Amino acid sequence: MNNQLYLPLAAFFVLLTSLYACQERPAEVVYTNAQIHTLDESIPLASALAIRNGKFLYVGDEEGARQYTGRNTEVIDLQGLTVIPGLTESHMHFDGLCRNLLLAPLDVYWLPLDELLETIFKAVEYAGPDEWIIARGYNDAIWDEVPHRRLLDAVSPDNPVVLRRYCGHAHWVNSKALEVAGITAQTANPDAGIIVRDQAGEASGVLVSAAGALVTRHIPPAPKLSYEEELEALRLGSDALLAAGITTVHDLTGTGLDDVKMRREAYERSYLRVRLMDAVSQTAATKLGAPLIGLYDNHYTVRWVKEFVDGSLGGRGAALLEPYDDMPGELGALRALGQDEEAYAQMVADLLALGFTTRTHSIGDRGNRITLNAFERAMEISGKSPQEARLVVEHAQILHPDDIARFAGGNIIASMQPVHATEDMLFVEDRIGYERTKQGAYAWRSILDHDGIIAAGSDYYVSPYNPFYGLHAAVTRQNRENNPPDGWFPGQRITRLEALKAYTLWPAYLEFSEDIKGSISVGKLADFVVIDRNYFDIPAEEIHEIKVVRTVVGGKVVFSGD
Repeated sequence: MNNQLYLPLAAFFVLLTSLYACQERPAEVVYTNAQIHTLDESIPLASALAIRNGKFLYVGDEEGARQYTGRNTEVIDLQGLTVIPGLTESHMHFDGLCRNLLLAPLDVYWLPLDELLETIFKAVEYAGPDEWIIARGYNDAIWDEVPHRRLLDAVSPDNPVVLRRYCGHAHWVNSKALEVAGITAQTANPDAGIIVRDQAGEASGVLVSAAGALVTRHIPPAPKLSYEEELEALRLGSDALLAAGITTVHDLTGTGLDDVKMRREAYERSYLRVRLMDAVSQTAATKLGAPLIGLYDNHYTVRWVKEFVDGSLGGRGAALLEPYDDMPGELGALRALGQDEEAYAQMVADLLALGFTTRTHSIGDRGNRITLNAFERAMEISGKSPQEARLVVEHAQILHPDDIARFAGGNIIASMQPVHATEDMLFVEDRIGYERTKQGAYAWRSILDHDGIIAAGSDYYVSPYNPFYGLHAAVTRQNRENNPPDGWFPGQRITRLEALKAYTLWPAYLEFSEDIKGSISVGKLADFVVIDRNYFDIPAEEIHEIKVVRTVVGGKVVFSGD
């Protein structure tokens, strides 16, 4: 070959190689023609995005996206649909969802009283002698009649019946169940529990908080699922959440080491595709010795311990500073954890030393105050800053006005469930009166006005896990029939942007993931949801009707409703 020709060609190829090396490698997927609400302040609205290696490579307009489009890039036209960041379910009981999807247990969720009794009657017809009838989901707040064992006796005189209130913190049982448990008029209330008595002083059949265990410990153990059935249940639960637009779930059940092992197996088999953040028991955390963070490409993390300080407001187990309006003299059921604040604080500090953050169920104003006291003291003991600790009050439903400012600046994080307010509005004022309700019940606006952080969820089993139900409730303070017309205590409503942050950016901060999740930003994990209408433009009353068209986790389509 002529050397004069070879040298210029060689130089040309060196230059071409150099130019190619300077360019970004093409994206694997580019989405165009979309209304993308990024929650990234540097570019709040975009029309295109590019993905490579499970992360956002580019977010902007179509013209900018072209530079990331190569010969093998898949280009998807979203035809004007709306895109929002992947949604986080910040408090649910994932194991319950998984098992319910697999087993389809008897369901009495929010049934009118006559329908509930008919459901129990039919279950008894198919039951064997002395077989226990068990269900969860009753809500006495929607009935005109007060629950009493006599009502259940009429449809099940011989089979013990145990119904768990939808909140999970009270049980309603029949006389047969009381008999099996040996509960009589002389039975004393257990610690952190209440045996509700009727006018004759007899046990009415309603058992609040820890009193429920007096009966439930006599229920024969359910048939144990096989290992493969447990894994299949996890798959069903994961797929259901992805179909709802939930890309990350916080399981606040308080799982054990066997559960952790099984969930790891489920990821290794690709049964679990949702990102799962687990809370474990204190015992399990101590045995682990340190958190598990970001396993399986940031899909599985174990770094929280779940605790309880009181019960529920509906079941009158929430610990209050002043008595219930509808049960004079009763202050609720304070659990052992809340009876020694210094020991509580030391436990939280010890867990912080291991790297675990505590998330404590606290409903009543007394329960919340005790938890806030313990959390602040724990940070003093441990020397951890709020940003290092990120301690979480679960529910924070009833707050004394003096305590709301303690959430300022995310010093302590409030994990709240918007749908709870629009369900509980049926009875809250009966329980604590108008003034306490107005000053500190489900006080989302007040917390945010103090520069606080709210992470939103559903608390499934308690409420449906559809995140658009929660977004609707947060923005409107209405139920899904859009009542009351002006909203329940509408001064506590939050904006659409704030509500969406409560399902995205703020939970990401809670879980120490703000650098990789929560917004559609270059370099973050490519988790997003395509929905059938524009969340920011439709009437607020329609937010709960939004449907998911596509869910993407780490750049991969994990649900498509096309």
